[in-house]
Amino acid sequence: MSPSASLAVLGCGTALFGLVSCTKSLDMSNERMSPLGSEWGLVIGSVLVYSEQAASGKNATGRDGSGTSYEFDVVQIQPGDPNGESPYAERYRLDAKGGEERIFIARLRTGRYLVKNFHEARIAGIGGDLDVVFASMAGEVRYVGRMFVKIPQRLSTGKDYRFSVQNAREPTLGQVSKQHADLIKDAVDVPMQLRGDAAHEKSP
Repeated sequence: MSPSASLAVLGCGTALFGLVSCTKSLDMSNERMSPLGSEWGLVIGSVLVYSEQAASGKNATGRDGSGTSYEFDVVQIQPGDPNGESPYAERYRLDAKGGEERIFIARLRTGRYLVKNFHEARIAGIGGDLDVVFASMAGEVRYVGRMFVKIPQRLSTGKDYRFSVQNAREPTLGQVSKQHADLIKDAVDVPMQLRGDAAHEKSP
């Protein structure tokens, strides 16, 4: 077996110098939602990225962001590792398209999770920190809200972007009910929280 094939067999759970986490999809809606038991909880939420409208006039330039792909990085955090820097921390990613609500259903171990940042897919340096936290609790189905991210027409490092968390329970759970009707009847509202910089807007 070649060295590259040997590494492939090891999978994302191991590395040459010890265990590391692999990045998993935060949206597990296509998976079978087995009984939660004493370790696992379910989290339902969504993200929506949208752009400021291009200025009016024939010389206006920019983009509306529709159809642009973005990635959100999420990590489980611990009291001694508040930013999820440990190589053993569970890591997740959520892919979204500009202008479209991206709903996720995640089966997660009890604990706190940090939405660290977002960035435009495949383009380095475009995006920014979010620093938003939510929690999963064993045996509970939690609705954590919809995160709005509003970006300028030309997004780049150092330029302003704003984000907020709002309750969009009815439309979001309405969509979830089409595939997982049994989940929404038990969902309780425990919204994501903005952590750190109080300068972020509270609503778009």
